[in-house]
Amino acid sequence: MSYKYLLNIALLFINLNVFCQINFEAKLSKSTLGVNERLRVEFSINEDGDNFSPPDFMNFKVVGGPSQSIKNSWVNGDRSYSKSYTYFLSPIKTGTYSIGQATIEVDGKVYKTLPLEIKVVGAVKNPNKENDPNYVSDSEIYLTSEISKRSPYLNEGFSVVYKLYFSSNIGITNWRELSSPRYTDFWSQNIDIDNYTIEDGTYKGKPSRYVILKKTVLYPQKEGELTIEPLSLDITLQLPTNRRDFFGQRITKSSQKVVTSGDQIISVKQLPNLNKPKDYNGAVGSFNFVATTSKRQLSVSEALELELEIKGNGNLKLFQLPKLSLPSSLEIYEPEKTENISTNISGMRGSIRDIYTIVPSKPGKYKIPKIEFSYFDINSKKYKTISSNEINIDVDGEEWGSEKDKNINSKIKPKNTTLKFLPFKTKSKFVKIKTKSFFNTNIFWGLLILPFIITILIIILMNYLNGRNKFLNTNISIKSRKLAKKYLLGAKSKLGSKKEFYESLDKALHNYLKSITLFDNSNYSKINIQKELEKRNIDANIIKALNQLFSNCEMARYTPITNVEMESDYKTALDIIAEIDKSIN
Repeated sequence: MSYKYLLNIALLFINLNVFCQINFEAKLSKSTLGVNERLRVEFSINEDGDNFSPPDFMNFKVVGGPSQSIKNSWVNGDRSYSKSYTYFLSPIKTGTYSIGQATIEVDGKVYKTLPLEIKVVGAVKNPNKENDPNYVSDSEIYLTSEISKRSPYLNEGFSVVYKLYFSSNIGITNWRELSSPRYTDFWSQNIDIDNYTIEDGTYKGKPSRYVILKKTVLYPQKEGELTIEPLSLDITLQLPTNRRDFFGQRITKSSQKVVTSGDQIISVKQLPNLNKPKDYNGAVGSFNFVATTSKRQLSVSEALELELEIKGNGNLKLFQLPKLSLPSSLEIYEPEKTENISTNISGMRGSIRDIYTIVPSKPGKYKIPKIEFSYFDINSKKYKTISSNEINIDVDGEEWGSEKDKNINSKIKPKNTTLKFLPFKTKSKFVKIKTKSFFNTNIFWGLLILPFIITILIIILMNYLNGRNKFLNTNISIKSRKLAKKYLLGAKSKLGSKKEFYESLDKALHNYLKSITLFDNSNYSKINIQKELEKRNIDANIIKALNQLFSNCEMARYTPITNVEMESDYKTALDIIAEIDKSIN
């Protein structure tokens, strides 16, 4: 009997222990959902707790909740209790993510849920309505991306226009981008939209309203099938209800919806190899090419300007003008590059120029030969080569360093003359003059000490000037390094904006090199910098990397650059500065 009694007591304690065990867990409405669907997350506990803390819902937007509910019931003398916190989430982008741990406190002890994994896929055609009471049908609102050309040639421009269509009974109050398309293999430029205007139109044969949200011009930089990632928007809607106000107007309610344009595939065609010119450098479009000079007659040591200009419409920012080759007696300087390009929905249009300064060193008649420029004409689908006219230049005057009459004196022959010395007689009387001794006089000692005094003064003056120059140079160095640091930070903040990034990076390198070489702007050049670095025994590989980085900064204006390449150039700049600092300190 006693054994049965003890056994019943043990079973009672076991049941009480099981009953009192605290269970805190998280539940998801689904483990896989579309980017345009909603997710319900419920955190529940079977005991009353305090200080509930939800996880950080990264990559999701909270569109509903938290809503709290408590269930407390007795069935056949058994108590059942649960407390739950519910959230409704909208995914920001596709991918596999984790819902982190929530925490709650019960009787001074902290309990945590287990993390849960959720997979977000692309938009689905029929999103589940169960957790979204404000759901709006896809037939009433949708986002499209209209492609002007789905099979362009390499470097041929086309446009993408993003339109939001919606029915007349829906109001749009606000929207924001959840994810923007990344044009990885394209040169891209967004077209500014001044005003968002709602217009009437049709979609799939049905009357609808639409607003243009974004316009982008793209130039493919790679052949084959390329993917344009979708644009995703979080939209605030005003939806009609069945209720009306005092004046009979239908009452609306606010709702959130995520829409996406979906992936777009572009098939980029290869440029034909048939009849492809040897000097072809990637120009695609329709262009004119001219070469003009500021003067046709000039003197030696005078300068003239030669301007090469390409104008038209096409990928103007993605190729270079032809190089100029002239006789050695015509000294040519690096060209000044200018551009006047506007980009609209039809692509780039305008002109690019290279302006050369030319100085002749010898007189004579010179001929600037025809300069050829080749491009792929997008209308005829053929390569075309256009050339400038020949330009004749007359240079007069004397050659630099020449002498009009060399050794003029050699042309004058001296006359043959014979000098005759005539005898002469003199009468002289020598008179003895009494003079005072110069030794040990004030003047003697003054002249003796004067050189020492002058030497001491010169040493003092030189020390002063050297100290002043050192102070000024130190100030210049400190100021230049501060500017270099400022521009480096500026370059880092402008990653992704090609022009501003490389301008800041170039200025940072300029000021850093100026701080260690103390060159002024007049003699600051790549050659002088290289010589100075070689004098300081800087490794040749570092100098080579520096020159390559300068070339990247210069070429970035005319070639497409990805964010990865910009980050690589920024890291290279940091490494170069660190290596040079290590070598000179």
